[in-house]
Amino acid sequence: MATVALCHNFTRRTTCLSNDPSLATVLRVPNPAAKTKGARSNVASPARKRRTQAERRAAARAALLEAAIESLAEDGYSGLTTRGVARRAGVSQGAWLHYFPTKSQFLIEAMRYASEKIAIEVLQNVDPTRLREDPTAREEILDEIWRIHTSPEFQAALELWIAARKDAELCEGLRKLEREVTSIIGTAAEKAVGGVSPGTGLIQLIDIGLATIRGFAMLPPVTSPRAVETRWRAAKEYLLAVYDAHVAGRL
Repeated sequence: MATVALCHNFTRRTTCLSNDPSLATVLRVPNPAAKTKGARSNVASPARKRRTQAERRAAARAALLEAAIESLAEDGYSGLTTRGVARRAGVSQGAWLHYFPTKSQFLIEAMRYASEKIAIEVLQNVDPTRLREDPTAREEILDEIWRIHTSPEFQAALELWIAARKDAELCEGLRKLEREVTSIIGTAAEKAVGGVSPGTGLIQLIDIGLATIRGFAMLPPVTSPRAVETRWRAAKEYLLAVYDAHVAGRL
């Protein structure tokens, strides 16, 4: 529920991102300026317009950030190298230095990029406005949040959280990003359920739910995926029951 609230608050930002040539290419987000579907023309299509330098730089930056997420998820923080990331991105080894002053800043921006990418994907998959009226929407939203936490993006985030224990610059940057995300979650969650006062406990309930999901998502390295999925299904039913009881005023 919290992550979808976050994504709902990202709507204005992601609308702009859909026009970003780099992110739009990665996510296949339709460009509002594209030709209307079904329109026909007898005029021969002109040669593809050559990308501007700004567009090429944006595409290279996005490719580096995508490659960083992939490398973190597949190789882990200890196995990530700038050479390997550059090879995945299809750019020269020192290209990342043109966009990011340090490796830690590079990885922090990769997580910010991943958050924006997830926001767009969730907005395409769920409708947060159904949360108040449709009880089935709550389970769909939880399922979507669970999908996010079993994605490569979450695995990459987990690698950075652990690495931040020994990297002061990375730790500071991730804490700042986490504060931003937490603030957005709190504000957007209140709006999603019609507005609540801080003393009602709803924000704490959402925080507990998100922490529960994160905890289960960290288990696969030491627990079978089937066992994790079974435990998550049981926990999901409990979270839904607690949420419904809270909304009904029984908590």
